[in-house]
Amino acid sequence: MQAMATAAGRQLMKKYLLRLVIAVVALDSAVIGLYYALRIGERPERTQQTFVAVWVVVTLLIVATLMKKIRQARRGQI
Repeated sequence: MQAMATAAGRQLMKKYLLRLVIAVVALDSAVIGLYYALRIGERPERTQQTFVAVWVVVTLLIVATLMKKIRQARRGQI
């Protein structure tokens, strides 16, 4: 059975959600900056695909990690 979130749990969830949004925005900003600084668009297609693949994997790691913390806070496990 799913536990109801307490006020402290809700506060913790909000904190982790804000961290998630900030982390993804910061990552995307940095990667887009690198994309243009390194002129990835002018490089071979394989290089472009690798760049995007690494970007996606790092984004996935950030989101998965912080979503796990949000779920734990929601269930009162933190």
